[in-house]
Amino acid sequence: MKKFWFLVEKLLGVYRWHPKIALRYLPVVNELRKRHAESVLEVGSNGLGIAPYFKRRVVGLDVHFAPPFHPDLIAVRGSATAIPFADKSYAAVISLDMLEHIEPSKRKQVIQEMLRVAKSQVCIGVPCGVEARQQDEELRQIYKNKHGKDFTYLAEQVTYGVPEKRDVLDYIQVASQSLKRRVHIRIQGNINLKLRFFLMQGWMSSNLFINLIFRKLMLLCIPILRRLNQAPVYRQLFLVTIYDA
Repeated sequence: MKKFWFLVEKLLGVYRWHPKIALRYLPVVNELRKRHAESVLEVGSNGLGIAPYFKRRVVGLDVHFAPPFHPDLIAVRGSATAIPFADKSYAAVISLDMLEHIEPSKRKQVIQEMLRVAKSQVCIGVPCGVEARQQDEELRQIYKNKHGKDFTYLAEQVTYGVPEKRDVLDYIQVASQSLKRRVHIRIQGNINLKLRFFLMQGWMSSNLFINLIFRKLMLLCIPILRRLNQAPVYRQLFLVTIYDA
């Protein structure tokens, strides 16, 4: 059955896509293509990251990699607080839903490392604010009730806490000043809170039919779902253009 679905996905150009994750990555793909980013590093990619949606070779940095894996992702083990690449090594450096899994005291250093390694573009996507935190807490409890155990990623981001938008802006500004780089920051909301809650509940289900709908058939609805991006949103995208001072 898996081989059949993978064949269908390849024919439709959505190999290894997931509806919920596509809504996270597709706006960043648009930004990378606008700027014609010739090399991309994703910090906190795991085994797939942006590769299925960008459809180009990407270097992924993470402390560990778990399946599934994508053939276009080159996996490099390393820490986000000490990225093992030289200054300005990549045209673009991206990180989505990773910062909330970093201890708050280390987040500023992570952002500084991303700006150091990027030539001209950094894209950071992260859940921000009280409403995002409350939704994570609620979903964590729902998952525990359904499965009798914690979900590691939800537990981690609830424990560390999601940042405020102002915090991330401050980290970017401090990093740019430290590196003597001039930046322009644009912020874009990403995924309506109610839509995300709905998609997460479907993702948590252990019912095979519901899983099929939420993981596969809803791929057909992505153009519609992308239009349902009204506030309040779960995630903020910080789209940073770098100009050397």
